Amino acid sequence: MITPAEERSPVIEKKQTAEAFLTLSKTLVLSLVILSSLCAGRIEALDIWVTDPWLAMLTRFIGGVQVTVHPIITWDERGQPVKARTSPPARGVVFSVMKGEGVPLLGKGLEEKYSTFYLFERSPCSSGLDESFLDPATLPFIGLRTLQILSISEPGDFEYFQRRLAEFQARLDSTVIVGKNMIGDKTILDLCWKYGRWLQAISGETVRPPADVKDKWSRSQALDVLETALGEAGRHGWVIVIDPWTPATVRERLEGSKRVVELSPPRSEDDIILFLYDHCLKIWDHLRRNP
Repeated sequence: MITPAEERSPVIEKKQTAEAFLTLSKTLVLSLVILSSLCAGRIEALDIWVTDPWLAMLTRFIGGVQVTVHPIITWDERGQPVKARTSPPARGVVFSVMKGEGVPLLGKGLEEKYSTFYLFERSPCSSGLDESFLDPATLPFIGLRTLQILSISEPGDFEYFQRRLAEFQARLDSTVIVGKNMIGDKTILDLCWKYGRWLQAISGETVRPPADVKDKWSRSQALDVLETALGEAGRHGWVIVIDPWTPATVRERLEGSKRVVELSPPRSEDDIILFLYDHCLKIWDHLRRNP
């Protein structure tokens, strides 16, 4: 005997099939709506032309999916600045670090030709603009100014940019802590021309020659001071770190040394936090292989 619970009439089966089909259809429609919204967000991303490659990296991070960044200046494989094959259209949005920075690149009358925004009236770092973007003490301030001009350009995305800035600051702080743990109490002889501020942040102790001495070395002067510094590094087992902009006169005196770490040049498409972390990883890997 078949009990009522076991009976499945064709009418009931058809009804259940129709309900399942309706549920599946609703799910597909909802998925398409979400996908369309995401695609629309990408299509409507704000195009921004940036006159400084470091600012381009930072703007790309804080702007996230809401912006498409076009660096007007990038780097070649040796870290040298090169002009990209791109230029903003009339009334295009242009970001610069300092007022007037875009004039040599885009000509006079910037404010009449484009929607221009700049972070500062003058450089926020006395030692050079590049070092400002590699200094954890300065970067959050530059990030805040970037948030502000992004929000002026796209007021509706302020909360999104604010979250991205908070993420940037959290990841920057974490990277500094991780770097310190990786490098430990090892002393670094800083022979970098631009990465010095970052080295100071992630290392236990950094020996950094004064700027005027490094300027003399770049002109093949006071090389006896360089020899003294290298001698001290050898006696005490310091790690010697150079960057892509360390001049040839210094590099020549480092040939054959096993205590040298050369950090990589930046690329305009890099994630700025991963780029900074890569420096920590490279020094740590050298210390692991050369205890």
